[in-house]
Amino acid sequence: MSKLLDLLAQQKQLEEQIKSLQSNEQEAKVMKFVEELEALRNKYGYKVPDFLDVVHSLHRVKTPAKTAQSVSVKTTRAKAPKFKVMINGVETILQSKKAGAVSKTIAALGFTTYADYLSDLIKKNKVTDFDALIKKLNGVPV
Repeated sequence: MSKLLDLLAQQKQLEEQIKSLQSNEQEAKVMKFVEELEALRNKYGYKVPDFLDVVHSLHRVKTPAKTAQSVSVKTTRAKAPKFKVMINGVETILQSKKAGAVSKTIAALGFTTYADYLSDLIKKNKVTDFDALIKKLNGVPV
């Protein structure tokens, strides 16, 4: 019996709070909006969780039902310029990037990476960078 009286007292307090909130203009707008949402949910026969998914997907709070796939545009990188040079009587093609392919000629000279070969050439020719090396070896663009 006391539980029933407690619930009735709570109900009375809640009704009073609702009336005071309805008198507030901002709260009244919220109440009206909630009633309209409930009417829409009932009109289309949605269960509460399904209806929430629909509303959330509208504002992308959750993953939308289906989105168009994004398409990435691939841009081609400008390739490093290549130069023909004569090294020890052998015509060789050099390029400025450090990650060049190790050709059989470079591997035969004992280098495992193109960067090592390039830095060795720069050191042997007593220059500071690739551009100076090309200039010293009279490199021709390919």
